[in-house]
Amino acid sequence: MVKGVIKWFLYLISAGLIVLGILFIMASYTDTLRFLEGLVFIGVALLTIYFSREKKPIEIKQTVELSGSPIVKEIKCPNCGAILDPKTIQVIDGKPYEKCIYCGNMFEVTEEPKW
Repeated sequence: MVKGVIKWFLYLISAGLIVLGILFIMASYTDTLRFLEGLVFIGVALLTIYFSREKKPIEIKQTVELSGSPIVKEIKCPNCGAILDPKTIQVIDGKPYEKCIYCGNMFEVTEEPKW
């Protein structure tokens, strides 16, 4: 979410807030308001750390299982008409795409109706 120098600056501020929170809690034997202030400092520090951490992207893998072996006659580029290799099909956003090695055109592979 937050990158680079800003992330480390937020971590440093959070560490300072945690130290202040601990000091306020330790000094709360005379005043109960300091105990609550210490908890607030620690809570704000933990929230800052939580929202500034780096989230890892979610990887989604899709597999297609067919009951029989599919027979691919040929795939032609709609731009230049070149015959392409069906083994180089890529699935992008749930749709099969093919990139022509001759003209560079990226197109969605669709099945033609059988009627």
